[in-house]
Amino acid sequence: MLPLQADVVGGGPLALLVTFVVATLFSAVTLHLAALWVLGDEPHQNAVKAAPAPVLVAMLFSRYHPAVVATLAVAAAVPAVRFVYGLTTRGAVLLSVFYLAITTIFAFAFGNIFLA
Repeated sequence: MLPLQADVVGGGPLALLVTFVVATLFSAVTLHLAALWVLGDEPHQNAVKAAPAPVLVAMLFSRYHPAVVATLAVAAAVPAVRFVYGLTTRGAVLLSVFYLAITTIFAFAFGNIFLA
């Protein structure tokens, strides 16, 4: 007898790559929105350059408590934002905090829409 469904989803390298790409795109959009709010008119390429750092850290530490993951992701975002946007440390921390806030708001909103 043949199984009714094939076991295609296994969490292999392709699943990790797709998760990383989708999370980076989401992260780039929220970082760009935060940069528009904090810094004014900024090119979106800067957000695309800085977005992979916090996503990579969040994926590497995803087994831990969400507060730890969020703290580590913001800690990874600060130097990336500082380097890409050419900000001071204080400005990078401010932008990263707004970035975390916007990401959290969007994640809860999309979670309520798609997972309800």
